Amino acid sequence: MKKLLLFLREPPLWFAAVQWALTLLFVGGSIAAVARGVQAAWADAVYALAALSLGYGVYLAVRLAPRMKADVVRRAARHAVTYSFFSDYGFRTQAFSLVSFALNAGYALVHLVLAVLWRSVWYGALAGYYFLLGALRGGVLAAGRRAGRRAHGDAQALLGMKWRIYRACGGALLLLEITLAAFVTQTVMFGRPQTPSLVMAIASAAYTFYRVVLSVVQLHKVRKTGDPLLQSLRNINFSNALVALFALQITLVAVTGEQDGAMRFLNIAMGFFVCVLVIALGIYMIVRAQTWLHRQKEESDVQG
Repeated sequence: MKKLLLFLREPPLWFAAVQWALTLLFVGGSIAAVARGVQAAWADAVYALAALSLGYGVYLAVRLAPRMKADVVRRAARHAVTYSFFSDYGFRTQAFSLVSFALNAGYALVHLVLAVLWRSVWYGALAGYYFLLGALRGGVLAAGRRAGRRAHGDAQALLGMKWRIYRACGGALLLLEITLAAFVTQTVMFGRPQTPSLVMAIASAAYTFYRVVLSVVQLHKVRKTGDPLLQSLRNINFSNALVALFALQITLVAVTGEQDGAMRFLNIAMGFFVCVLVIALGIYMIVRAQTWLHRQKEESDVQG
């Protein structure tokens, strides 16, 4: 019995994988039984097994997480790319930015198709904003790679180039505000977009959740690095999350059909808030980068 308890407390990873598969099976069976309204002894047994398996599965996930992470990192160390992904936060951030670039392009394309099919100014403006934001993200990544090659190993020169990229990114966000203002203007003048389907609303909610979570995680982690390039990517993601929240609010209001004065005012207020925040972010980036570059120039003049 002691050996069994010790085994269940610290099982091998293959056993945990089997247990999680069984958990999915039992939980799926429980959902199916509830959906069909089954009332039988075997259904009660499935419910009990699902509860026990789910509880034990959560325990294993928490208990084995450090071991699984160590195992993944050890295996990743065999290859240069995967090792950099797990050990270098800067590399990992840029890799996720490439994924975000592709996701953003696909999401923008969906809105462009909806704009054409429904002849919607709203979806056209949203597609334009997402395309431009994706282009900005790609431009920052490309500029960072060029800066790395041009610096030739000079860390100080590379840092100066990154601050210039940061400043340019702030200016680009200010220009993107023109597109963002088109959202708010369209909302004020025309009320609401073409009523989307429930599937589109769910997709919008999932995209917004992903963007907000990514933005919140990066706000904390990137600040510790002090890298202007990573901070530029973080601020782009933050702007994306803000616009996604605004778009989700408009979508949900359109789906529910609530178009009274209070909801209209809420849309306008949210749009105004997002516009002001993005403008403030762009100005802050320009001023911060210019201050750093000016200070570095003064120090170079003194040393020269």
